[in-house]
This record gives sequence, structure tokens and C-alpha cells, in this order.
Amino acid sequence: MILRLLEKIFTFLFDWLAINVALFTTFWIRYSSGLFSVESQDAINPYSYIEPSFILSGAWLVLFFLTGLYRDWYKESRVDEFFVVARTIFMGMFFLFLITSAPQIMEFARTGDINAFLTPTKFATLFTYGGCMLFFASINRFAMHTFIAFLHSKGIAVNKILIIGANDSGKKLLKDINSFPKLGYRVVGFVDDDGKKCGSSYEGLPVLGTYSKIPQIIKKEGIDGIIISHVSASPNEISKILDYCGDINVTIYMVPSLMDVITGHLKTHQLFGVPLMVLLQDHMPGWEAQIKRLIDMLISLSVLVIGAPLWSLLAIIIRLTSPGSPIYSQTRVGQNGKNYTMYKFRSMYIDAEKRSGPQWASENDPRITPVGRFIRKTRLDEIPQFFNVLKGEMSLVGPRPERPVFVEQLKREIPWYIRRIKMKPGITGWAQVKHKYDASIEDVKEKVIHDLYYFENMSLSLDIKILLRTILVVLTGKGAH
Repeated sequence: MILRLLEKIFTFLFDWLAINVALFTTFWIRYSSGLFSVESQDAINPYSYIEPSFILSGAWLVLFFLTGLYRDWYKESRVDEFFVVARTIFMGMFFLFLITSAPQIMEFARTGDINAFLTPTKFATLFTYGGCMLFFASINRFAMHTFIAFLHSKGIAVNKILIIGANDSGKKLLKDINSFPKLGYRVVGFVDDDGKKCGSSYEGLPVLGTYSKIPQIIKKEGIDGIIISHVSASPNEISKILDYCGDINVTIYMVPSLMDVITGHLKTHQLFGVPLMVLLQDHMPGWEAQIKRLIDMLISLSVLVIGAPLWSLLAIIIRLTSPGSPIYSQTRVGQNGKNYTMYKFRSMYIDAEKRSGPQWASENDPRITPVGRFIRKTRLDEIPQFFNVLKGEMSLVGPRPERPVFVEQLKREIPWYIRRIKMKPGITGWAQVKHKYDASIEDVKEKVIHDLYYFENMSLSLDIKILLRTILVVLTGKGAH
């Protein structure tokens, strides 16, 4: 959403301003307010702080980014955000203390004299600077959120919500949402599987259609979020709803039952004072997802540029040993069910599926060329997919991308398969390093279990573990492809 992007951009710019205001406010308090004695006349010169201000600004902004201060906070508590800001400032001040005290720490390690670096003046300056940083960084965010709340209260840039269930539970949700206009949610209508209600009005809003019409309603109305209102809805009914909207990039909430909350089956979030479960949510924190994307881009660019001579030679070998283009392209299903063109080094003969039709490759597949067998075993056929990673269509780590024909089949046969396509597909993944090569739908079903494990436990540490295991697979020639 445009407003979310603008909010992040202005938060970033005002953070830069707040960091520098904090530095020069500290300078004024320390050297011009008369609260402290001045030991050196050089310290009074404000121009001597211009260069350090650029270095500090860059360091603070990187730290803010790494600790998740540029993720979407509009749905979360301001108190929670303040504590993250405070934790980040404390962490930054600790690093700053270590950097500025490095010579004194070495002297303490050599002599054992603690007075070598525990000077009152240094602590007073750092404490003042930390307090200024916390104050200005917090005020920046408070002012930004106050302005956004004002826009929302005027009906500007609101999130459009669709309530599933024209019933008493849906009625209560509508009342709660309307009680908090500053949160920026507006219900545009209801959806109910009772066809008799469709086309009528409920609580002053239209019943826009049945479950099967959800995709069209979302597209037509520009829906940002869906709330399944009925607490007692059966798993089959929930699956039915998700089958219709699981491929669409909207946030899906559900009113939890008491048992869901007690057992911790799914995480709950407080919206409009009501605990709601987020279905098919991204479990990786926003700041980790941003780092993951940065790592994807850096590694992909490095592999493609540094290995360019080798990849060119490999393309020539493929072309000389088998007629046809060395690069093979195929339509695959990406994140949220969006199709994209995936690239690989060709490992099969041209028109290999013209007679057989789409099918999974087997271990001794006759369609695979001699060179193709080697590059598949060493995973060199995956190299062109780094272009897909650079474009943002894939990630280094994620579930294996499947073809549309197989995805439709798997969605019918595997419960919760739609969770798998909520993730960005990857060159490698937990399923690929844990299971053998796909030879049948049974193999895919077993891999889906590993993909869902990854979905529920996504983290940078797990990604690093998978990448290390992938390197081992490549070096030993063992494992799944």
C-alpha cells in the first residue's frame, strides 16, 4: 500500500534527522548548557562533530533496520514499539561504549586499573546521548503514527476488510471495527455461504456473495484483509474458505475458539480489542525477511558474476552434446500462486515431454542427457535460477517451485497445501535436503510435510543451516534435487 511505503520512507528520513538532533543536543547539554565543566576547548567546536554525525547516522540506521524498526508497526502496540526502540538504543550505546573505550579497555586488561576507562565524564556524556536518542527516536515514531491515525480517522488510506459470516459474530466484529476508526480498517461488506442472504443487506452493508465468489470480490473491492467471524466453524469449512482465498495475497484472520487460545494452536493478535488468529501468516520477522532478501541478492549476484566464465563453458558443453538451447525455461507457481518463468540449464533432450506429457523426473529418467545427469546430481542445472532470485521471484531457501498442473493436483489431494505456496519458492530448501528426488506424488506429499515445517519455523538461522547442508549435498552428490 502506498501509505505504508510513504510511512517507512518518512520514518527513515526523520530517523536520520532525529539521530543528528540527538547528537547536537548532547553537544549543547555537555558543552554549552553549563551543566558540565569543559576540559578541552576543542570539544566546544560544533563543526568537529559533522563528520562523526555521518558515521553515527549510518550505523544507527543499519541497527534500526536489523532490529526490525522498519517493519509494519501500524497494527501493533505503540508500547511494544517503544520497548523495541529502547532495546535498540541500549544495544547501540553498548556498542558505542565498547568502540570509544577500546584503548582504555586494553589498558585495564594490561594494568587491572578499572579507573582507566570508568570515567564519570564519559558515562555522563554517553548517558546523555542515549537519553536524547531514545527521546527523539520515540517522538519521531509517535508523531508519525499520530499523523497516520489522523488520516485513518478521516477515511484516508484505510484497509478494506471483508467479514466472512453475516451472523451475530460478524455483527459484533463490525461494531468493534467501527469503534476504532483510527486503526484504519473499514468493512466493505459480508460474505456468507447461505445463498439466500446474497444480494441483501446486513447491518447496513451488502452481502456480496458466497465463498466461491471471494476471489472476484477481493479483486473488485480491493480487499486488504479477511476475517472469518464464526468461532465454531468446522475445519472443513475453514479449509473450504482457504481453498478460495489461499492463493490471494491478503491477510486472513479468524476468531479463535477458547481451545485454540489455550493450546496455542495459532498465534493470536489483538485487533480492535478482539483476539484474532492470523492464518497462513509469515512467521519470519520483518527485519529477518529484509536481511534474507539482501543475502539473496548479494549471493546471487556473486555467483552469477564470479562464475560467469564457468557458466558460459557449461552452456557451450550442453549445446555441443545435445541439440537445443542450453537454457531451459518453464512456467512455475511462485509466491501466493503467481506464475513466473523459471530458468535452468537444460538437462533433458529437447521436447522430452511431447509424448509423455508433464511428469516428475525419476532417478534413471531416459529423458535426461548424459551431461544433464551430471549437472542434476551436482545441482549445476540450478545456476540460472539465481536470475529468478535477483528478480525477487525466488529465494535461495524455500519450497521447490512446482508447475501449475501439479499444483492444482496437489491442492486437491494434500490438505493445507496452500500454506506451501504462501512462501517464495527457493533454489534449495528443507524438503530438498531432507528427502530424495521427487518421483511420484507420494514423494511430493512427504516433502510438503518438510515444507510446512519450514513455514512454521522460518528464520535466518534455519536458512543458514539449510544452505550449509545444501553445500554438503553438492559436494557429496547425495540428497534430493
